[in-house]
Amino acid sequence: MTREKIQGDRRLQRRYPLELDLEFRIVDNDKVVSTGTGKTGNISSGGVLFYATEGVPTGPHVELAVRWPAVLGDAPFIELRIFGRMVRSDSRGVAMRMSRYYFEKLDNPRGAFEELFVGAVIQ
Repeated sequence: MTREKIQGDRRLQRRYPLELDLEFRIVDNDKVVSTGTGKTGNISSGGVLFYATEGVPTGPHVELAVRWPAVLGDAPFIELRIFGRMVRSDSRGVAMRMSRYYFEKLDNPRGAFEELFVGAVIQ
């Protein structure tokens, strides 16, 4: 009897390659055990792959605040808040399964706008 190898991506949700700034928190038993910054690698309706600027300890729960490049009313940016559990953390990045998410206005949208565009030259 020969075994056939399953080829291709078997994930149920489509991944969208997005490189967006984020802040993360690793939570264990309602206690924050680690925080940091990084960038998303890809996002789907079921999870997120992200890359941290420093090593990430394993922990059962992950919270992300992703800077979303959109306009909401007169605010130039909003954040995508994502909550879920860590699936893996290795040299290929940190993968998390999403349990819930929502969009939130930034406290200081003007400051976020200036942070991104200070020194920008329009030609």
